Amino acid sequence: MKIKFTPTFHHKLDEVAAYVYQESKSNKFTVKYIRKLQKHIISYLSEFPKLGRPADEFGKGIRKLVHQQYSILYRIDNDYILVITIYKENLPSL
Repeated sequence: MKIKFTPTFHHKLDEVAAYVYQESKSNKFTVKYIRKLQKHIISYLSEFPKLGRPADEFGKGIRKLVHQQYSILYRIDNDYILVITIYKENLPSL
């Protein structure tokens, strides 16, 4: 199945890259991390579109896939998957 990304997703992915760079201080590591994240999204969702859990709290038909503390919100349309956004999961306070 074809994967499409919203401008919001691309903007948020840039924020993820900035955060990873800030923490690692390495361009090489940051590029590798972002490519791995994108590859994960494309490979898993194109093969297993329903892998993510239903996340109706974000809207009707929205699903959520979690990868390394990041949540990816997406929607399955008739002939493609629309990846809407990505955000970092927060740990619950105990």
